[in-house]
Amino acid sequence: MHTYLDCYPCFLRQALEAARRLGADVPTQKRLLDQILELLQHVELAWTPPQIGDRVHRLVNLALGDEDPYRTYKQASTEQALELYARLRGLIDAAADPLETAVRLSIAGNIIDAGVSTGYDLWATVERVLRQPFAIQDMTGLRQA
Repeated sequence: MHTYLDCYPCFLRQALEAARRLGADVPTQKRLLDQILELLQHVELAWTPPQIGDRVHRLVNLALGDEDPYRTYKQASTEQALELYARLRGLIDAAADPLETAVRLSIAGNIIDAGVSTGYDLWATVERVLRQPFAIQDMTGLRQA
């Protein structure tokens, strides 16, 4: 995983979105973005996006006094997933290869990332992942493990 200059606006967007979620006023949002810009001036492109994102979110947490600005979003996402649980379980139970289906459903769940986008259609994501080929096909290795 590489960091590209195209990642920088995303880091800023994530910080701004988190500040707005928590109701920060405009001066606080501006101070936070200034801090993120300062950080981005000093990171190395060799760092991965998760390494930079971790530092960005630490600044967000310090500036806003909240360790999880996505708490409400994650709760709503969990509730939505739980509403689909019986349907998802049914897909696994009816599958010709239950393990592969379970892996695919896990992938669909991992695609959901509030830091990247807060707009998603869970069922559409599930359907897409169920029919899409794996980027790396190693179910044999997984079964052996």
